[in-house]
Amino acid sequence: MKIKSPLYNLVAFNVAWFGLVFIGDLFIPIVAVLFGAQLWYFKSTKNEILLICLVATLGIWLDFALVNSGVFIFPGTDGIPFWLITLWIIFASTIRHSLAFLANSKLLQLSVGAISAPLSYLAGAKLSVVDLGLSVGSSYLLLACLWGPLMVFIFALSRWLLVKEKSYVG
Repeated sequence: MKIKSPLYNLVAFNVAWFGLVFIGDLFIPIVAVLFGAQLWYFKSTKNEILLICLVATLGIWLDFALVNSGVFIFPGTDGIPFWLITLWIIFASTIRHSLAFLANSKLLQLSVGAISAPLSYLAGAKLSVVDLGLSVGSSYLLLACLWGPLMVFIFALSRWLLVKEKSYVG
């Protein structure tokens, strides 16, 4: 039985999230294998790889800014840990697969970004992999205000890249 694309992607992302959060940098090689298998399985195009790179870079810079402003404090590092950089890469790979159902609804993009993403960070704080420089409520509100529009932007970027790709091909 062939695993459907969104399901494999969703499972791979969740395995990566739990492994990276609980095990940290030691889990990066396993995530690299999952990511490589995903690129091969989905026959990822240069366009999708560009999207993954852009989204991951954007997210890494956002987290770096949150660290520098004191919103996040990662024990054992002055910046952001390698496992979080890896998590951004694997998250970016969900945009055209397990999160593709969001592609046609800005309201869903905004809602999922504003609700789910902050909960992921709060779970990390509960598991002591990140300390919050603000109260839980203030952290959630700030992250919701950042992540809601960020998800809308990420899907706009994905659409724009697809249009650009078609204009070069066609």
